[in-house]
Amino acid sequence: MPKIEMNLADYLRVIRKRKRIIILTLILVLTSTIYYTRKQTPIYNTSCKVKIEQRKSVAQILTELITWSPADEMASQANLIISYPVMENVAKKLNLTNPGMEEARIMAVVKGIQGQVETAQIEDTNIIAITVTSSRPQEAMNLANTVAAEYVAFHFENKKREASNVRAFVKAQLDSYLRELQASENTLQRFRQDNPLIVERDITSAPLIQSDPKMGTIKDEIVRLELELITLKSKYTDEHPEVITKKRTLEKAKKDLADTLDQLTAQQKEFSAKEIILIQLKRNVDMAEEIYSMFKEKYEEARILEAEKAQDVTIIEPAALPTSPISPNVSFNIIISVFSGLLIGLIMAFVTESLDTTIGRIDDIEELLGVPVLGIIPNTSIQPGKRSRSIKLKIGKKTQEKSELNKRLVVLFEPTSIAAEAYRTLRTSLDLTGLRKVGNSIVITSSAPQEGKTQTLINLAIAFAQSGQKTLIVGSDFRKPIIHKIFGIKRSPGLAEVLIGNISWKKATNTATDMLLGGLEYEMILKSPGLENLHILTSGERTPNPAELLNFPEMQELIQELRKNFDIILYDTPPTLPVADSAILGSKTDGIILVYQAGRTSRYALLRAKNQLENVNAKVWGLIINNLKAKFIEDVTPYQKYVYYRYYGDDEEKTR
Repeated sequence: MPKIEMNLADYLRVIRKRKRIIILTLILVLTSTIYYTRKQTPIYNTSCKVKIEQRKSVAQILTELITWSPADEMASQANLIISYPVMENVAKKLNLTNPGMEEARIMAVVKGIQGQVETAQIEDTNIIAITVTSSRPQEAMNLANTVAAEYVAFHFENKKREASNVRAFVKAQLDSYLRELQASENTLQRFRQDNPLIVERDITSAPLIQSDPKMGTIKDEIVRLELELITLKSKYTDEHPEVITKKRTLEKAKKDLADTLDQLTAQQKEFSAKEIILIQLKRNVDMAEEIYSMFKEKYEEARILEAEKAQDVTIIEPAALPTSPISPNVSFNIIISVFSGLLIGLIMAFVTESLDTTIGRIDDIEELLGVPVLGIIPNTSIQPGKRSRSIKLKIGKKTQEKSELNKRLVVLFEPTSIAAEAYRTLRTSLDLTGLRKVGNSIVITSSAPQEGKTQTLINLAIAFAQSGQKTLIVGSDFRKPIIHKIFGIKRSPGLAEVLIGNISWKKATNTATDMLLGGLEYEMILKSPGLENLHILTSGERTPNPAELLNFPEMQELIQELRKNFDIILYDTPPTLPVADSAILGSKTDGIILVYQAGRTSRYALLRAKNQLENVNAKVWGLIINNLKAKFIEDVTPYQKYVYYRYYGDDEEKTR
């Protein structure tokens, strides 16, 4: 089967053809989106901004000495805002919890508030945005402002508590070193009282051990270790491993200081033992005074820090009442649904087109079969508001049933309709293209049942007869004959009786007189000039072996004889694929015309029918597209449009 590549025009054709699927999909997606959007609970959000100051005061310097953290301060504060203690205070402030509630219930409320709050640092500033989402705008604003206020209070109280702890620890160390200083001074005083002969000049003339650089380094190290020990004690107990380790390091530093001092003292051989003791006692007093003075200064700084009332966190922008929800975004959802609906609709349209095995374009049919499309017959259904002229039977049939059969004779009963003009155009096409020069014996068939082959045959025959050509309709469909019902004539004698020799074809052939007796009114025959050129040979009685009957030698002889007596002979046969009747008869006649109803039969069935006919050396002249509906009309010539508007105008004038 040939492969047809699609171009831009083909894509546009598919869109026009499947526009109902696209529009329906778009409507469904858009409607579903609007319904879902309206069912959603609106979500509001609002933000509050707080600024965190890093004050460079004496108290702050002390804090840096005793509390140090390597983490990002702003990131830590952003997480502290949504911490459990702060959120618990917020819940109490908003009366969401009370002292009588269970712990699990309180925790659930706090977790719910945490889920509504988000914090983020604004770029590289020291400002943090507190964003709250809620289904109620007033609740969002109140919650954001309450979180900011409680965080400010929590931060301030935490700062005061840390300052109190620092002051208490420094005070304890200050008292300890005061006792050491007093003890050192008392010892020195007693030594001087006991040794009045040790003059001050001897001491002052001796080298000052305290001025030695090594002594200064060790002293600085002892001071640093003392401060670090205070820091650790503010966080941990005395049994903590880090506190124990720091104490051991401090003791070792003191021992190193004592050893160094002993070494320096041993170098002074000229001093007496008491002079050395005096020097040591004076050194102990000086060291105790130095350490005591430093901690007294730090104690005053701690008192300043504890008494300081300045807040490091301030609210610079309170949360405002949100006026519009952030979700759902109706406009955005509608835009997305429109694009999604169109995309899904296009996908479904092209999927449907790819799964559709029928053929709707003339060039596709001609390329597939390799034969021309001889004519296009539009849909012959009666449009609303129009009344079809019906005839009354003179035999015992119902008028309603006969009226339905008469609708098939559009050339006779609706001569100004589009379908009637299409049949006449088909007749002209067969005359002008020279197909009849090959022969005048034509089989009209289809690939599958109910494609309108019989209706096409009888209307084409009437068109030939009206053009003055002697036309014969041969009812060679023994399986489901209907021609005699349409014209209201008797079924037998017919072709079956002719082939078995019971009657001659001339006596079995029906003329206009038989049609008049069968039911066609005299006025109708007079209004249709040329109907006297129409002859009908019905199928006759039912036969058990139709294919064998058509294969009789008498059939070939009959075909030859009919060629000589008529200008055009049209043979009605069953569909090609179910039975072999049309193939048998087509091999004996001059040619075959296939009738194809667009949108009903697959392209594979149509191609298989053509191949089946050509396998028995039957000549397929072309194809007639029958009962073509508007959605399948892909190639409409200007002439066809002109005919439509012309006859539509004639109908309007007649109606008036």
